[in-house]
Amino acid sequence: MTLLFAHPGHWAAQLLYLAPVLAMLGALLWARFRGPSGISDIDDEDDV
Repeated sequence: MTLLFAHPGHWAAQLLYLAPVLAMLGALLWARFRGPSGISDIDDEDDV
């Protein structure tokens, strides 16, 4: 029985496709970890 493994070049090419997904996931998790940014407080003022 022969086991076939891809050489590291194949894995590196596949990781390039996965990098943007991981970056977006990391950004979403970071935003959730930091909590509310306070931007919504600007709309609370009455400009009448």
